[in-house]
Amino acid sequence: MLKKNNNTSSEIIQFEREQYQILKTIVDTAYDGLLVVDPNGYITMISEAYKNFLHIEDGDLIGKHVTEVIENTRLHIVAKTGIAEIAELQKINDSYIIASRIPIVKDGKVVSVVGKIVFRNIGELDELYSKINKIEQQLENYKDELTRLNQAKYTFNSIIGKSSQLKKVKEMAKKSAKTDSNVFIIGESGTGKELFAHAVHNLSLRRNKPFIRVNCAAIPNELLESELFGYESGAFTGAKKGGKIGKFEVADQGTIFLDEIGDMPLHMQAKLLRVIQEREIERIGSNTPKHIDVRIIAATNRNIEQMINEKKFRLDLFYRLNVVTLKLPALRNCKEDIQEYCGHFIDKYRVRYLKHVVVISDEALAYLRAYDWPGNIRELENVIERAINIIENEVAIKPQHLPLEITGGFVIDEPKALRDIVENAECEALLKYLKTYNYNKTKVAKVLGLSRTTLYEKMKKHNLEFGK
Repeated sequence: MLKKNNNTSSEIIQFEREQYQILKTIVDTAYDGLLVVDPNGYITMISEAYKNFLHIEDGDLIGKHVTEVIENTRLHIVAKTGIAEIAELQKINDSYIIASRIPIVKDGKVVSVVGKIVFRNIGELDELYSKINKIEQQLENYKDELTRLNQAKYTFNSIIGKSSQLKKVKEMAKKSAKTDSNVFIIGESGTGKELFAHAVHNLSLRRNKPFIRVNCAAIPNELLESELFGYESGAFTGAKKGGKIGKFEVADQGTIFLDEIGDMPLHMQAKLLRVIQEREIERIGSNTPKHIDVRIIAATNRNIEQMINEKKFRLDLFYRLNVVTLKLPALRNCKEDIQEYCGHFIDKYRVRYLKHVVVISDEALAYLRAYDWPGNIRELENVIERAINIIENEVAIKPQHLPLEITGGFVIDEPKALRDIVENAECEALLKYLKTYNYNKTKVAKVLGLSRTTLYEKMKKHNLEFGK
């Protein structure tokens, strides 16, 4: 009996050796990289393909700890956790592989872990690495672009002007920037509401977080909810696969600027009020709310008090938004700032259009100060840009470079020589008749007793060809 048992044991040992040799041959000749470690992470088997990938030609790796051989390996971790990791990205020797790590469990315990490079051809790794590098670079570029787009560009140094009204608003804005309260900016179109929103964010503790701009008037009412709060996949017909993140989620930890909020429909005002109260949003098609931490800066050029009286704007939402109010002054009430604005815009556009203009003449400045500026600072900027566009080689913006709506309705009394007075009177007479006859030059020449040739010469002399 004893001899028989010994023979049986020898046969079993021999069988196991043969099986091991077969398994080792399979591993060595496998097209993919294979590796086996014991429960403590020590290598028990490795294929030639894996060795080739590691650039190891000689040397016995059996018995070495896997961390000594393979960079960024997790096989020893899987041996401890017993949790398989399938098709994971791993960087080895400046290359990337897709690897699976599968624990072998016996009687509830991990006895070994098989690591496998998920490729049929090891040579494809370099190609994949190149592709992944490109994808990584594209991703970084997209991230940089997204970060750039979601940053506030302007600071309080960007807000020029020294009028008492503007100074007062800037001081209030700077104080509000240091708090986390919502801000409501009220002002006519062109007074710089977005500029103030940027500046408040850039001075706040959220300056390094996103600054998201939303023009409520530019988004169709039926799309506004999905733009602000996002939606889940399949939430409605035409919804993108995978859903879409909303502006509030993008702005999390940062600031969202809701421009033209007076144009927001009432049903969206109710949803916005809930977001402010609960500090959470809910995507369209989802029943799971998401907590957010967002500061709101709202702005409008509408008469909100009138809209509230007409039931077009919710009073409770107004109270939530109107924690700090910034009322921006109209340019017609801060005309002492016009000269500084002109200097700023001249510097900006003379470089862009490669012109020699460096200053605005006193006479032209007098016309600008006499104008009412319904479009405020934005209109003034457009006027200066237009003037620089039409100037040839002059170094100063003069009245003839200004639009007719600015120069045609005013007579500015400036000390002049007699010749200048005559020239100015001729220019104003030509302007008057050109406007009266809707720039019909034949009629104007007849009324003034001039030939068309003479009329054209005088118009050219006074730069009136830019009149229309």
